[in-house]
Amino acid sequence: MAVRDEIREQRQKLKGQGFKAHWDYFWEYYKIHTIVAVFALIFIITIVRDITNKKPYALEAIFINSAGLDTQTTIQDGFIEYAGIDSAQESCMVDTSANFQISNLDTTAVATSEKIFAMTSAKSLDIIVADRNSFAHFGGQGSYMDLREVFSDEELAALEDRLFYVDEGYIEYLASSEYTEYITTGVYDKSNKYAVQAAEYNETFLFPEIPVSEMDNPIPVGIYLKDSKVIAETGTYPDEAPLAAIICNTQRLDNAIKFVEYLLQQ
Repeated sequence: MAVRDEIREQRQKLKGQGFKAHWDYFWEYYKIHTIVAVFALIFIITIVRDITNKKPYALEAIFINSAGLDTQTTIQDGFIEYAGIDSAQESCMVDTSANFQISNLDTTAVATSEKIFAMTSAKSLDIIVADRNSFAHFGGQGSYMDLREVFSDEELAALEDRLFYVDEGYIEYLASSEYTEYITTGVYDKSNKYAVQAAEYNETFLFPEIPVSEMDNPIPVGIYLKDSKVIAETGTYPDEAPLAAIICNTQRLDNAIKFVEYLLQQ
């Protein structure tokens, strides 16, 4: 008997049998088709909703090596409320899933580095928060804004015990052909303090503590988030106070400053 004839015969048997009999027949023959169709419809609706409801970001931040992987929404919602952002018009993105270990450049670390590079190049990233070692690594690439361009002398003086400095000479060395040659050959000028510093870092994977007084041109680029209420309550960095920096080419400076202020709350 052909499938079509079998279906016709079953339908004849169902005449006058009521809703339950029809439902049982439907579920037996069309269950898989129905489930697939429902999930396909949900997927399509979700995609369409995301496209039509996509709101511009008021801020984008990355937390590197955060322990609070499930705190993204908490931090986002807290900042939106703190900054008075109209959530019907704008949203914000705080990525707490990024991981980077210079001593273990696996696919995760490379992906994080490439993501930061791509977002910085696209001028879509506003803030980086990270443990000191990771923070210093990206600071050496000249990714952070000089805080003297952001805060007044009085504001910086109030933050003095929280500031993290990089030496402009060190950044320039890392961008030089001399450093590229060292990476290629392993040979460096031991009379150049920046070459020595870079070599030590590449051997130990620990960024050295350089006193500001020994820097030729110290630039304040980071703020230690000591006693931060947000960091403590979310448990994002339980072992050490992280640092926050504003990305040098941020297009949302006002909100970036507000985010730093939000994180500095005690």
